[in-house]
Amino acid sequence: MRSKKRLAVPVLVVMVAGVGAALSAAQGNRPQGPPPPEPFGTYLVYSAAGVYDPSIPPAEGDLALWFHRDVMGRGPAQIAAERARADAYFQATFGVPPGRSSAFGLDPRNEYRAYVVSGENVPPEGWVVRDGGFMVTIGAGGATLRGTWGGPSGRWVPEGTVMVFGDYNIAAPGVGNGRRGDREIIIHYESAEPIIPNPFQEGILFQCRLTSDSFDDFGGGLAQGISIPRVGADGRLVANIRNVLTFPGLGFDAE
Repeated sequence: MRSKKRLAVPVLVVMVAGVGAALSAAQGNRPQGPPPPEPFGTYLVYSAAGVYDPSIPPAEGDLALWFHRDVMGRGPAQIAAERARADAYFQATFGVPPGRSSAFGLDPRNEYRAYVVSGENVPPEGWVVRDGGFMVTIGAGGATLRGTWGGPSGRWVPEGTVMVFGDYNIAAPGVGNGRRGDREIIIHYESAEPIIPNPFQEGILFQCRLTSDSFDDFGGGLAQGISIPRVGADGRLVANIRNVLTFPGLGFDAE
Protein backbone atom coordinates (compact mmCIF):
# COMPACT_ATOMS: atom_id res chain seq x y z
CA MET A 1 0.00 0.00 0.00
CA ARG A 2 2.84 2.39 0.79
CA SER A 3 4.26 1.95 -2.67
CA LYS A 4 0.87 2.83 -4.18
CA LYS A 5 0.64 6.00 -2.06
CA ARG A 6 4.13 6.99 -3.09
CA LEU A 7 3.18 6.57 -6.73
CA ALA A 8 -0.09 8.46 -6.29
CA VAL A 9 1.62 11.74 -5.36
CA PRO A 10 3.87 11.99 -8.44
CA VAL A 11 1.00 10.92 -10.69
CA LEU A 12 -1.22 13.62 -9.18
CA VAL A 13 1.53 16.22 -9.59
CA VAL A 14 1.98 15.25 -13.23
CA MET A 15 -1.77 15.43 -13.82
CA VAL A 16 -2.03 18.88 -12.20
CA ALA A 17 1.01 20.10 -14.11
CA GLY A 18 -0.49 18.79 -17.32
CA VAL A 19 -3.79 20.55 -16.68
CA GLY A 20 -1.93 23.75 -15.78
CA ALA A 21 0.13 23.56 -18.95
CA ALA A 22 -2.98 22.97 -21.02
CA LEU A 23 -4.73 25.95 -19.44
CA SER A 24 -1.65 28.08 -19.92
CA ALA A 25 -1.47 27.18 -23.59
CA ALA A 26 -5.19 27.72 -24.03
CA GLN A 27 -4.95 31.16 -22.43
CA GLY A 28 -1.92 32.08 -24.46
CA ASN A 29 0.32 32.56 -21.43
CA ARG A 30 4.07 32.39 -21.83
CA PRO A 31 6.94 32.69 -19.35
CA GLN A 32 8.25 36.20 -19.03
CA GLY A 33 11.37 37.13 -20.94
CA PRO A 34 14.73 38.03 -19.39
CA PRO A 35 14.85 40.83 -16.81
CA PRO A 36 16.80 44.02 -17.56
CA PRO A 37 20.46 44.32 -16.56
CA GLU A 38 20.72 45.32 -12.91
CA PRO A 39 21.40 49.08 -13.40
CA PHE A 40 18.19 49.58 -15.42
CA GLY A 41 14.44 49.16 -15.18
CA THR A 42 13.86 48.55 -18.89
CA TYR A 43 16.37 47.58 -21.57
CA LEU A 44 16.00 47.19 -25.34
CA VAL A 45 18.38 46.40 -28.18
CA TYR A 46 17.65 47.14 -31.85
CA SER A 47 19.64 46.31 -34.95
CA ALA A 48 19.13 46.54 -38.69
CA ALA A 49 20.67 44.22 -41.28
CA GLY A 50 18.42 44.59 -44.32
CA VAL A 51 19.86 44.33 -47.84
CA TYR A 52 18.05 46.07 -50.70
CA ASP A 53 18.38 48.07 -53.91
CA PRO A 54 17.88 51.75 -53.02
CA SER A 55 17.25 52.60 -56.68
CA ILE A 56 13.92 50.75 -56.43
CA PRO A 57 11.28 52.85 -54.63
CA PRO A 58 9.82 51.32 -51.44
CA ALA A 59 6.44 49.63 -51.72
CA GLU A 60 5.09 52.05 -49.10
CA GLY A 61 5.61 55.03 -51.40
CA ASP A 62 6.16 58.30 -49.53
CA LEU A 63 7.85 56.99 -46.38
CA ALA A 64 7.14 60.10 -44.31
CA LEU A 65 3.42 59.92 -45.10
CA TRP A 66 3.42 56.16 -44.59
CA PHE A 67 4.92 56.51 -41.11
CA HIS A 68 2.78 59.38 -39.85
CA ARG A 69 -0.51 58.32 -41.45
CA ASP A 70 -0.39 54.52 -41.74
CA VAL A 71 1.83 53.58 -38.80
CA MET A 72 1.00 56.28 -36.26
CA GLY A 73 -2.57 56.81 -37.46
CA ARG A 74 -2.28 60.60 -37.71
CA GLY A 75 -4.58 62.69 -39.86
CA PRO A 76 -3.52 66.01 -41.47
CA ALA A 77 -4.34 68.05 -38.37
CA GLN A 78 -2.47 65.65 -36.09
CA ILE A 79 0.56 65.64 -38.38
CA ALA A 80 0.56 69.45 -38.35
CA ALA A 81 0.32 69.45 -34.55
CA GLU A 82 3.20 66.98 -34.28
CA ARG A 83 5.29 69.12 -36.62
CA ALA A 84 4.57 72.14 -34.41
CA ARG A 85 5.77 70.16 -31.37
CA ALA A 86 8.93 69.21 -33.24
CA ASP A 87 9.57 72.80 -34.35
CA ALA A 88 9.13 74.04 -30.79
CA TYR A 89 11.66 71.47 -29.61
CA PHE A 90 14.20 72.33 -32.30
CA GLN A 91 13.88 76.03 -31.50
CA ALA A 92 14.17 75.63 -27.72
CA THR A 93 17.00 73.09 -27.82
CA PHE A 94 19.04 74.19 -30.84
CA GLY A 95 17.76 77.66 -31.73
CA VAL A 96 16.45 76.51 -35.12
CA PRO A 97 13.59 78.77 -36.31
CA PRO A 98 10.21 77.08 -36.94
CA GLY A 99 9.51 75.86 -40.45
CA ARG A 100 12.93 74.28 -41.07
CA SER A 101 11.95 70.70 -40.27
CA SER A 102 10.92 67.99 -42.71
CA ALA A 103 8.98 64.78 -42.10
CA PHE A 104 10.73 61.43 -42.54
CA GLY A 105 10.19 57.69 -42.22
CA LEU A 106 12.87 55.00 -42.15
CA ASP A 107 12.66 52.61 -45.09
CA PRO A 108 11.29 49.32 -43.70
CA ARG A 109 13.62 47.45 -46.04
CA ASN A 110 16.36 48.25 -43.53
CA GLU A 111 14.78 45.49 -41.41
CA TYR A 112 15.13 47.52 -38.23
CA ARG A 113 14.08 45.19 -35.42
CA ALA A 114 14.02 44.93 -31.64
CA TYR A 115 15.76 41.70 -30.64
CA VAL A 116 15.86 42.32 -26.89
CA VAL A 117 13.02 43.84 -24.86
CA SER A 118 13.45 43.14 -21.16
CA GLY A 119 10.61 41.15 -19.66
CA GLU A 120 9.29 40.16 -23.09
CA ASN A 121 9.55 36.96 -25.10
CA VAL A 122 10.93 38.34 -28.33
CA PRO A 123 11.30 35.64 -31.02
CA PRO A 124 14.60 35.14 -32.89
CA GLU A 125 13.29 37.13 -35.86
CA GLY A 126 12.70 40.10 -33.55
CA TRP A 127 9.90 42.65 -33.59
CA VAL A 128 9.76 45.18 -36.41
CA VAL A 129 10.63 48.76 -35.43
CA ARG A 130 8.88 51.47 -37.45
CA ASP A 131 10.89 54.68 -37.11
CA GLY A 132 10.00 58.20 -38.21
CA GLY A 133 9.19 61.76 -37.25
CA PHE A 134 10.67 65.14 -38.14
CA MET A 135 14.24 66.22 -38.76
CA VAL A 136 16.33 69.32 -39.38
CA THR A 137 19.36 69.03 -41.66
CA ILE A 138 22.04 71.73 -41.72
CA GLY A 139 22.86 72.94 -45.21
CA ALA A 140 25.99 74.18 -46.97
CA GLY A 141 28.38 76.24 -44.89
CA GLY A 142 27.21 74.79 -41.59
CA ALA A 143 25.38 76.78 -38.93
CA THR A 144 25.69 78.10 -35.40
CA LEU A 145 23.19 76.44 -33.09
CA ARG A 146 21.99 78.07 -29.90
CA GLY A 147 19.11 77.16 -27.61
CA THR A 148 19.75 75.09 -24.51
CA TRP A 149 22.36 73.03 -26.36
CA GLY A 150 24.38 75.81 -27.97
CA GLY A 151 23.93 78.49 -25.33
CA PRO A 152 23.88 82.27 -25.92
CA SER A 153 27.20 82.30 -27.79
CA GLY A 154 26.25 79.32 -29.94
CA ARG A 155 28.15 76.28 -31.19
CA TRP A 156 29.00 75.78 -34.83
CA VAL A 157 28.15 72.51 -36.60
CA PRO A 158 29.08 71.44 -40.14
CA GLU A 159 26.94 70.77 -43.17
CA GLY A 160 25.03 67.51 -42.93
CA THR A 161 24.40 67.78 -39.19
CA VAL A 162 20.97 66.40 -38.28
CA MET A 163 18.56 66.77 -35.34
CA VAL A 164 15.55 64.47 -34.96
CA PHE A 165 12.22 64.37 -33.13
CA GLY A 166 10.20 61.21 -33.62
CA ASP A 167 8.94 57.85 -32.47
CA TYR A 168 9.89 54.20 -32.46
CA ASN A 169 6.75 52.14 -33.05
CA ILE A 170 7.47 48.49 -32.29
CA ALA A 171 5.07 45.93 -33.73
CA ALA A 172 4.75 43.27 -31.02
CA PRO A 173 2.37 40.73 -32.58
CA GLY A 174 0.81 37.72 -30.92
CA VAL A 175 1.15 36.94 -27.25
CA GLY A 176 3.42 38.77 -24.86
CA ASN A 177 3.40 37.95 -21.14
CA GLY A 178 -0.12 36.56 -21.36
CA ARG A 179 -1.51 39.46 -23.40
CA ARG A 180 -3.12 38.21 -26.60
CA GLY A 181 -3.42 40.21 -29.79
CA ASP A 182 -1.29 42.63 -31.77
CA ARG A 183 0.03 45.59 -29.82
CA GLU A 184 2.37 48.50 -30.32
CA ILE A 185 5.18 49.68 -28.08
CA ILE A 186 5.69 53.38 -28.77
CA ILE A 187 8.83 55.19 -27.61
CA HIS A 188 9.26 58.91 -28.30
CA TYR A 189 12.77 60.21 -28.97
CA GLU A 190 14.42 63.63 -29.27
CA SER A 191 18.02 64.42 -30.18
CA ALA A 192 19.96 65.00 -26.98
CA GLU A 193 22.65 66.57 -29.16
CA PRO A 194 23.11 67.09 -32.89
CA ILE A 195 24.07 64.11 -35.03
CA ILE A 196 27.32 65.46 -36.47
CA PRO A 197 29.05 63.75 -39.40
CA ASN A 198 32.65 62.74 -38.76
CA PRO A 199 34.93 63.26 -41.78
CA PHE A 200 37.34 60.68 -40.41
CA GLN A 201 34.81 57.92 -39.77
CA GLU A 202 32.01 56.35 -41.78
CA GLY A 203 28.44 56.48 -40.55
CA ILE A 204 26.94 58.39 -37.65
CA LEU A 205 26.72 58.21 -33.88
CA PHE A 206 23.47 59.27 -32.25
CA GLN A 207 22.11 59.90 -28.77
CA CYS A 208 18.43 60.58 -28.04
CA ARG A 209 16.37 61.22 -24.94
CA LEU A 210 13.41 58.87 -24.60
CA THR A 211 9.94 58.81 -23.07
CA SER A 212 7.17 56.23 -23.28
CA ASP A 213 3.62 55.67 -22.11
CA SER A 214 3.73 52.03 -23.21
CA PHE A 215 5.61 50.96 -20.06
CA ASP A 216 7.22 52.45 -16.96
CA ASP A 217 9.96 54.64 -18.43
CA PHE A 218 11.39 55.47 -14.99
CA GLY A 219 11.35 59.19 -15.70
CA GLY A 220 12.93 58.94 -19.15
CA GLY A 221 15.52 56.96 -21.02
CA LEU A 222 18.44 57.20 -23.39
CA ALA A 223 19.10 55.71 -26.82
CA GLN A 224 22.70 55.48 -27.98
CA GLY A 225 23.64 53.93 -31.26
CA ILE A 226 25.57 53.88 -34.48
CA SER A 227 24.62 53.52 -38.13
CA ILE A 228 27.25 52.62 -40.71
CA PRO A 229 25.50 51.50 -43.92
CA ARG A 230 27.54 49.58 -46.47
CA VAL A 231 27.24 49.02 -50.20
CA GLY A 232 27.61 45.44 -51.42
CA ALA A 233 29.51 44.35 -54.51
CA ASP A 234 26.20 44.16 -56.37
CA GLY A 235 25.36 47.77 -55.50
CA ARG A 236 22.71 46.91 -52.94
CA LEU A 237 22.59 48.81 -49.67
CA VAL A 238 23.43 46.85 -46.52
CA ALA A 239 21.85 48.38 -43.42
CA ASN A 240 24.07 48.36 -40.35
CA ILE A 241 22.40 49.90 -37.30
CA ARG A 242 23.01 49.07 -33.63
CA ASN A 243 20.98 50.85 -30.96
CA VAL A 244 20.73 50.28 -27.19
CA LEU A 245 17.88 51.85 -25.20
CA THR A 246 17.96 52.10 -21.40
CA PHE A 247 15.47 53.34 -18.77
CA PRO A 248 16.38 55.30 -16.76
CA GLY A 249 18.91 56.65 -19.20
CA LEU A 250 22.13 56.33 -17.19
CA GLY A 251 20.84 53.78 -14.70
CA PHE A 252 19.41 53.98 -11.21
CA ASP A 253 22.73 54.80 -9.54
CA ALA A 254 23.15 57.96 -11.64
CA GLU A 255 19.84 59.46 -10.54
